Amino acid sequence: MTEKCEETWQPTDEQVDKIILPAMQRIAQQCAGYINELQCPPEFISVMLRDVADAFENPALEAGAEGDSDCSCC
Repeated sequence: MTEKCEETWQPTDEQVDKIILPAMQRIAQQCAGYINELQCPPEFISVMLRDVADAFENPALEAGAEGDSDCSCC
C-alpha cells in the first residue's frame, strides 16, 4: 500500500472491532499452532509473516507485473 493509500483509508470502529481484531487474533492462534506443529522457533514464523506483508506491500514484485495495482488511489 502506498503512503497515499495509507493516508486516505482508515478503518471504522466497527471494522476494527468486528473484522480486524478478530482476524489478528485468528492469525496469531494459527501461527502459534504452526510453531507447535513444526517445532520451530517463533522467529521462523516472524520471517513467514514478513514475507506475506512484503507481498502485500509490493504486489508487483510478487506477481511479476510492474505497475499493476488493485488500489484505486495508487
